[in-house]
Amino acid sequence: MSQSFDTLRRFLAEEMRMSHIYQPLMLKALLEGGGWASTRSVATAFLERDESQIDYYSEIVKRMPGRVLAAHGLVERGG
Repeated sequence: MSQSFDTLRRFLAEEMRMSHIYQPLMLKALLEGGGWASTRSVATAFLERDESQIDYYSEIVKRMPGRVLAAHGLVERGG
C-alpha cells in the first residue's frame, strides 16, 4: 500500500472524530474527484446532507414559488 493510503487509513481509524459530517463528506468529494475538489463542490456536498437546510428550503418552496405557480395553474400542490 502507498504511504498516502496508510496516512488516510490511520487518520480515519484513529484520529477523525465523527461529531459532524464535514470531514467524511470532504474526503468523499476529494476521493470522487481523483484527489481534487473545488470549494463549491465540497460546500454543495455539505448542503445536500444538511437536513436543517433541506427543511428550510422545503418551506420556502411551499410558501413562495410553489404557491405562486399553483395559483397560475402551472403546477399542482401535492400532499
